[in-house]
Amino acid sequence: MNSRRRRRTRAAAALVVATIGLSACTTDAGTPTATDGVVQVIAAQDRQQVKPFTGELLGGGHFDTTSMASKVVVYNVWGSWCAPCRTEAPVLKRVSEETQDLGVRFVGINVRDNDAAARAFEENYGIEYPSITTDTSRDAILAFGPALPPSAVPSTLVVDAQGRLAARIVGPTDYSTLSTIVTETAEESGPGSD
Repeated sequence: MNSRRRRRTRAAAALVVATIGLSACTTDAGTPTATDGVVQVIAAQDRQQVKPFTGELLGGGHFDTTSMASKVVVYNVWGSWCAPCRTEAPVLKRVSEETQDLGVRFVGINVRDNDAAARAFEENYGIEYPSITTDTSRDAILAFGPALPPSAVPSTLVVDAQGRLAARIVGPTDYSTLSTIVTETAEESGPGSD
């Protein structure tokens, strides 16, 4: 096994077992809190398809997951009212910009918010990738099934180029974790998978 592959395998293994202290914006019993957030990388053979969904976008227009076929897509569940969402916003922006040339796309899923506050949040943090509005986010949340607790905000889900859930982060993410997961998922597809 070459050294690059060993490093990737070790990093993936570390992420699978990592339980990190996170402060998710949730008050529902049974959902992740500051002491039980999770990072989970799913082995390729264990991945499940994410159900297709559609939604209206904050900036206007319509989103359909079929438009993302053959791309790695990072979905981030967020709200402008969520303090950890504000903390991770610069991380999401940076990783989205750094991985765009790899064919990776980011899509926000705005929840329990109003459109004006959500648009102000995106403008404040320079978020340029699209976000599904609160009014149409329910189908997006349900598409991930039990992998996404409905009240776990923020949460980040990485979908591989075959439309399968490759990783999930429940609670705020950091740069190193997100960049590693997204880059390695994109590298699985190989060059020219755009």
